[in-house]
Amino acid sequence: MGKSTVHRLLATLREFDLVWFDASTSNYALGARILRWGDMLMRQNLLIRHGSPVLRELVKNSHETASLAVLEGLDVVFIARFESTQTLRMSEEVGCRCPAHCTSLGKAILASFSEAEFRAAFENVPTLKPKTPNSITDKERFWEHLQKVRENGVAYDFEENVVGGVCIGTAVRNHTGKVVAALSVSLPTQRQRGDILVTLKDHVVRAASKLSSDLGYTGQRTSPAPTLARRTRVTARVAG
Repeated sequence: MGKSTVHRLLATLREFDLVWFDASTSNYALGARILRWGDMLMRQNLLIRHGSPVLRELVKNSHETASLAVLEGLDVVFIARFESTQTLRMSEEVGCRCPAHCTSLGKAILASFSEAEFRAAFENVPTLKPKTPNSITDKERFWEHLQKVRENGVAYDFEENVVGGVCIGTAVRNHTGKVVAALSVSLPTQRQRGDILVTLKDHVVRAASKLSSDLGYTGQRTSPAPTLARRTRVTARVAG
């Protein structure tokens, strides 16, 4: 390629923070975004390596499709999935993206956010786009919903992402206690019964605990930052 073409390409890469330019030497180097992508790939590979056998065991125990996903922006990205052997089953391709607020996987991860983190993440989102008539579209209602997820330790998706599908998800933590992913089981509504959901919840929680342990988590959770409401109550008590 000609030098002018190369310079135009490099200028575009610099604009997107994919390369750096050192004016003192006129040399180019990989930019911050490439480094972030590399770090993300390493973390995902670690999750997939440890998560795959856990998902296989989860499918064996639950007889339903098991998935592992990470949060990217306001979407969840499926990085591993093992399908149920049953004829009627839920299926999403690895690599596909879904709005986090419509999935049990996304809810499980977002429930670890402090209120300040939640507000910052959804600052430019006036309303949440629905995937089905059951999707939560109001941000305040969704924030209240996440508090219930945090208390229960699991998240549910009752036909909020796909009509006819139910999912149960919970968070996966790394050695620091930080939530880095979520895993879930999904099933058609035809098999949804109270006793089945209780059993599946137990399977999902055990699987997430196993994967978190494999990632070095010892049970010491990272303390979430207090919500704005909590800080207000503390201030009121001190003042009183």
